[in-house]
Amino acid sequence: MPWKRPDNVPVGKVWNRFQGKTRDGTPGLMYQIRDMDESYRETCLALMSKIFLRDEPICKILDNPNDHESVQVIRDNWKEIMDQKISIACFTEENGEPKHLVGFNILMVKCKDDREEDIEQTRGKVWRKVLKTLTVAEKLVDVFSLYGVDTYLSSSGLTVLPGHRGQNIGARFLEARESICREFGIKVSCTVFTATASQVLATKCGYEVLATLHYSDMMEYGIDLTGCECSCAKVMAIKYF
Repeated sequence: MPWKRPDNVPVGKVWNRFQGKTRDGTPGLMYQIRDMDESYRETCLALMSKIFLRDEPICKILDNPNDHESVQVIRDNWKEIMDQKISIACFTEENGEPKHLVGFNILMVKCKDDREEDIEQTRGKVWRKVLKTLTVAEKLVDVFSLYGVDTYLSSSGLTVLPGHRGQNIGARFLEARESICREFGIKVSCTVFTATASQVLATKCGYEVLATLHYSDMMEYGIDLTGCECSCAKVMAIKYF
């Protein structure tokens, strides 16, 4: 059955605090990465729909943002994932409290007995292509068998506001996954990284490449990703304990 956050771990935990980079002699802002509070759900969804779908290589090459049905289906999918109450957000911090939302990472726990989604019945022409690509990549490796686990932490998208990029927020998001996994007894984090920058970042954060899907191979499924700024997707994972 789908994973659910234990009731004894209330939403609102701060997973990471850090200071951004000093620029022109001005000390960097303080940031905190914390559980996504319910009151920020719609703001986070708007942020992901506007920025993530514009920047993510597969969505970009398939012009996902202009397929309104696909955007709505993706939002609905994200809402369902967010019901696990394990997604995290990054805020600027003032006096120890969150101030401005600057980034978001939709996290989810995958379970060995999860029901497999019927992609052909999925609404949204573009989203079906994106989902098919991600699914083909995921099936290149059996994470559960490889690590001998019944659950692992995954991600359905990460974005940072342009004005706050270059502050290592992406790396801090990935680092926060270790604390989250330890809190909930999850031993492995595994994600399909679809962009060169995220693949490089994951490598720096200790992730190993389990499998690679070259986007040209998706022609076999009638999905043309020619011209994509990244040549492949990488299934990357890290075992914490």
